[in-house]
Amino acid sequence: MAKQIAALAATALLLSSRTSSLAPPDAPFVNSRRSCLRKIVSAAGAGALAAPPVASAATQLDVGDGQGLAVVTESSIGKAFRRQIVRGAQVADKLDEKWERVSDGLRDKSRCDPNTNRRLYDNGKRRDGTSIGNPGLGELCTPEPLKPLDTSLVRDMLSLAEKSALGVSPGVSATALATKIQETKGLVRPSFDRSLENASTEDEKSRGLSNFELYATLRSINAQLGGSKAATRAFQLAWGKELIQSYAPNANRDDFVTPFPEKVEEELSDVDYDKNSLLDALGKLTVFLGKMKSGGVIGYSELSIPYDDYGSVVTVALDDYSPIGAEILLSEQGLGEGPMQAVLRALLADAGIRGELSTFYIDPSTTRQEAYRPTQLLLSANSLSKI
Repeated sequence: MAKQIAALAATALLLSSRTSSLAPPDAPFVNSRRSCLRKIVSAAGAGALAAPPVASAATQLDVGDGQGLAVVTESSIGKAFRRQIVRGAQVADKLDEKWERVSDGLRDKSRCDPNTNRRLYDNGKRRDGTSIGNPGLGELCTPEPLKPLDTSLVRDMLSLAEKSALGVSPGVSATALATKIQETKGLVRPSFDRSLENASTEDEKSRGLSNFELYATLRSINAQLGGSKAATRAFQLAWGKELIQSYAPNANRDDFVTPFPEKVEEELSDVDYDKNSLLDALGKLTVFLGKMKSGGVIGYSELSIPYDDYGSVVTVALDDYSPIGAEILLSEQGLGEGPMQAVLRALLADAGIRGELSTFYIDPSTTRQEAYRPTQLLLSANSLSKI
């Protein structure tokens, strides 16, 4: 049964998300459309089977030595429980398939948003002719070629991460951190080497190795910081500041680029924070992301202040985000966040703005479970207000 549950869990991740304040959380939050469906199914089926869960059943039955959970799983209760699990999974699968057909059907392959160059979701029209819902962040109508990865850029970013970690944790020496990174590399390298066997080009191999370096470095930093929330927050802010100072030190509001420039003034007309400070921060972010694009770390970036959120939300979409594999692993294991989150946190803090930061890993081309492969990093800074 454990294998059945593990198999079901392995297919559950369609969209991984992490939501926290602009101070890092203690543990990751992973949610998905499928997990929501499972909750609905579980609630609906709760009354159909009046049996205790496996854990409590194991304590209520007299299980002799050497039998373990076998008595439970082979008992009438255990068999009934397994049947209910299977039925629930079948219902979830049917709901999933229907959602995939509807959701993918809403992606109009012939229509593009002229502002964002993205596929539109046709959610239908109201009687007055206005559209229902907002367009989703679909795939780019005209994809921009991903430039070859500049491995020296990645190394420099990781060097700044190590420098920042040492700066916020005086008790950790450079030698100790370097030793920990090498230990971690030795531990996880076999898994990454297996994934590199499918690399067909040198650039693909470079990206796989860079994911390996990022994962090992950030995992080691997290270990050296001892999981301290305060230390982790200080590290992220310090790393973000170092990255901005290195790649966009003189940028300001004049450098800010968004698909909806005409909406900016209107959206920021009634905020309690300094709107010019936010625009300066977004200008720095625009320049920083431009450097990341030139170095092949991302393929395309889109910054926006969504309409009708009155300046309380800023979104950052990064297509063809190279380190996404390593970051998903780090997020699932509660081992920290990547450079983009660090930069956004540092910029907002420097602008005197607080709020919540949500991270999403998205496949903008489909919602079909068997074809889902996240390539887009979507950051949403919301509930923004003055510190």
